[in-house]
Order: sequence, then C-alpha cells, then structure tokens
Amino acid sequence: MDKDEIISLLDIIEEKMIDQETLGFSPEVLEILDNVEASNEEIELLKTRIGNEILMRIFNIANSAYYGTLRKGNIHTFYEVVTRLGMNHTKVLIIILALQILAAGDKYIEAVFARSYASAVLGKILSHQFGIREDHAKRVELGGLFSEIGEIIILLYKKLHAADDERIDEDFIRKYHPYMAERMVEKFALPDYLRYMVFLDGLVVEESYITISGITRIAINFVEASFDKFHNHLVVEALSAPVSERNEKLALETIIESQFNAVGLGRYLRIIKKKERLLPEYKYKKKE
Repeated sequence: MDKDEIISLLDIIEEKMIDQETLGFSPEVLEILDNVEASNEEIELLKTRIGNEILMRIFNIANSAYYGTLRKGNIHTFYEVVTRLGMNHTKVLIIILALQILAAGDKYIEAVFARSYASAVLGKILSHQFGIREDHAKRVELGGLFSEIGEIIILLYKKLHAADDERIDEDFIRKYHPYMAERMVEKFALPDYLRYMVFLDGLVVEESYITISGITRIAINFVEASFDKFHNHLVVEALSAPVSERNEKLALETIIESQFNAVGLGRYLRIIKKKERLLPEYKYKKKE
C-alpha cells in the first residue's frame, strides 16, 4: 500500500470504530472531562451516558485496593471517581473499557487489552518504587494503559467490519497501530506525552535518571515477555514475610490482584509462591 491508501484505511477504521453506534456512547460526551471548571452535577451526569457495564468497572478500579479502600475509603459518586482517578485517566478508561466490552469472547484481542492493563498496573507500582511524584506515576500508568489502544482498535475493526480485508495483517497492525493511537490523542484532547509514549521503543534516560517514559517502557517490555513466555499471564512471585510482619491487605500481590479483578482480568494474573516453577509455553510449529 502507498501512503495515501494507508491514511485512507486508517481514516475508515477511525470513523467506523470511534462513534456512538460502536462504542455505545457518543465520543462528544467526554468533552465535559476537558472542562476544568465543570460542576459536580455536570460530571455526575456523565455516568448516565456511558453505559452501566463501563461505569461498574470504573467504580471497581477506583474502589480497588490500589486506589480506594486502603487509601481513602470507598466512593459512591462518579464525581468522586473522577477526582480520585483524574480527568484524563477517567477519559481513557471509558474509551478502552468500551473496547474491552466489544472484544468480549475474543481471546486474542482480550489478551492484548490485558497486556496493556497489566503494563499500567506494573508501571505505576514501579513508579512508586522509583520514588517519583504521584502526577508522574499517573503518566506512567496512563502510558501503559494507552500503549496498545491502536492495536485493539484495528483488531476490532477487522473482526467486526473487515474480516476478509487482507491488507490488515500482522505487519500492518505492528507498523501502524501507533498512528491510530496518535489519532485518539488528537480526537479526545489527551495529554501530548501519550503521543510520544506510543512511538517509544527504547529506554529513555536523562543524565543519571531513568525518565518516566523509560519506566513505562520497562513495564511494557516486562509484561510482554511474561505474556509471551507464560501463555498470556503476568506472573508474580510472592515471597512470604514472617506472619507477625505480614499485612495481607497491604501485600503488593494482593494490590495487583485487586486491580486485575476490578476489570474482570484475574485469569491473566498468576501469583506463585517462592521456588514454584512454571513451565513456559512451547509454540511448536509443524513443518510444511
């Protein structure tokens, strides 16, 4: 395909996938999250326009161990959700959770979503381990969550609208999914750093520090390796502390598990105990 044909195909995919008929809500309703002066009532009204399943999962995330009950208590209003997660994070979650619902039953696409979600969870944990500021930790988290949104959109388009389009193959998706993600940054007025992160391939350092983009890439690459080796699982080895010193609610593996369960992805997480060994997946290909 030449450049014009590629751009035309990306235009068609965007038009088909990012509309009310496909997402279940009009993308324009998210504009309220761009208004820093929006009232409590205006933000609260948004919950009536995005669908109950999306709403339930966002509440689950905001009330999960990582964000909610262990830190500030349970929340009960959508305005509190937005306050806790942040406007940009809420906006991206609404979009990507709508795509997750569309992918229900498709093991391949759902695994791509699980991979990006795992990158977000691990990225924020790494950020805290590195001791960076909370606003920067949220950037890492959002970068992980957004890392494969372009791939998810293209895969869903092929599944729903163009199953026989041979132009959309693995090579096309690998090369052009960042450009689809870039379109989402523009369409939904998302932070510009996401545009940079989706095109990032290497570890970014500045003088004696690993940058937030570098931490994002570490999380993405680790999750990708784990999913590839262990058949679409993030594998976490939990070392047991002495009983007298252990707080199960604050244990990191418990927090990670809570995040996965919040959006129904618990089956993509494998928590193992010390010295337990997993057998890697063997991808045998029969010779022609």
